[in-house]
Amino acid sequence: MKKLFYLLVIFVLAGCAPTDKETKIIILSTNDMHAMIDNYAKVAAYIDNVRGENKNVLLLSAGDMFSGNPVVDKYDDKGYPMIEIMNKIGYDYGIFGNHEFDYGQDFLAKRIEQAKFPLLCANMKVSEQARIKQPEPYAIFSLDGIEICILATIQVENTNGKLIPSTHPDRVKNIDFFQPVETALEYKYLRKKCDLFISLNHDGIDEDVILAQKMPELDIIIGGHSHTRVDGMIENGVLISQTECHLKYIGKTTITMKGKKVTDKKFELVDVSTLQDENEEVKALINKYYNETPLNKIVGRAGSDFTEKENLGGLMTDAITESLNLDIAFQNSGGIRIEKIEKGDISLLILYRLDPFDNEVILFEMNYAEIYSLLKNSYRKGSKYADLKTSGISYAIKVKNNEVVDIEIRDANGNFLDRNKKYKVGMNSYIASSYKFDHADAGKSLNITSVETLIEYVKRQKEVNPEPDRTKIEEVID
Repeated sequence: MKKLFYLLVIFVLAGCAPTDKETKIIILSTNDMHAMIDNYAKVAAYIDNVRGENKNVLLLSAGDMFSGNPVVDKYDDKGYPMIEIMNKIGYDYGIFGNHEFDYGQDFLAKRIEQAKFPLLCANMKVSEQARIKQPEPYAIFSLDGIEICILATIQVENTNGKLIPSTHPDRVKNIDFFQPVETALEYKYLRKKCDLFISLNHDGIDEDVILAQKMPELDIIIGGHSHTRVDGMIENGVLISQTECHLKYIGKTTITMKGKKVTDKKFELVDVSTLQDENEEVKALINKYYNETPLNKIVGRAGSDFTEKENLGGLMTDAITESLNLDIAFQNSGGIRIEKIEKGDISLLILYRLDPFDNEVILFEMNYAEIYSLLKNSYRKGSKYADLKTSGISYAIKVKNNEVVDIEIRDANGNFLDRNKKYKVGMNSYIASSYKFDHADAGKSLNITSVETLIEYVKRQKEVNPEPDRTKIEEVID
């Protein structure tokens, strides 16, 4: 007994006595902000309040800071306003989203240098020829005696045989990317180095679920990319969250620790529209950028509401065919970045929000079979909506058991497309470089961006109206 007593005394004097101290850690998170700075005054005030009430608060970004708001994207020093506001608010860590590359590597390098918070990524390897430096794959740090590890990954897709994020291939030259889940599994050993293990990623909800199933070593996954509202789901014991997009919500994860063990984890989606308080300094900064922009200029008007991607895509492709005297034009649905244009005045700001990517128009001389191959390969299994919006033609993709069995293509007059004619086809450079299709013609740039054709088209038309749908997916029934 005396020996046990002396041992306990030694432990106490050495500060090594077992402890069950309770520690709460609050993790605030945003994802897929896409330069939509408007709500940041409310977000900043909320964060200030949480920090005032809790001593252990982390603020994390799960990627896609850029591309969506021309006030940020068309700023002379592209993206600068977004990072200035994020610095002002005090983000602790961020990660690369696919749209971080949209400005090109030179601008991205400047934004990385500007940021007062590290950008992490484990599944990208940067060569010496790239314009950005190799990011750290993860961060380990101590907060109130708790060792925390943040592991970061970015989504990839197979683009003409190469794994890259969803961005223009030219903007990720000299960078190699790897499958995010497979890469994350290589870091399982970090569990032994930390008390709280976080995946902060830009992989999408489907990948997050797979990651949780394969890597129960994680405590929480804070995700992005798929713009999903995930109100704290549990998969294989791992808490998964995502806050949709555009700063509509703030994620609030509350972690309770007993000693070094996680005993509870809760997630709450904070609806920014319900918040009343605003941070005045951040509000003044947002107003400054909006007041300085020349993009408020009115260039035309909408005679009625454009309410879906079909008619917005029709507007974008009509601009290409008419402005450049082409037969046919295509626009990918992913490049249509707003959901509607309301009846009334159309400003430059609206058009740049619709098409923010500065993709050049590429001209191809294409025959019927080549156009058919583009449409066939654009079909996404299970989708009820055609991906490629168009001008100059209408088409119906006929599918059976999620496989294309035929495509009916008609010209603007409703006649079947001539199988023996070559057509002048315009598409943005993202489609030209990222979509798989047959084409004998290598294509050439027309040295004009798709948004420039859109601006000039609206100016000439003075008033634009939505056109009837030109695309459809039809299920073949025996």
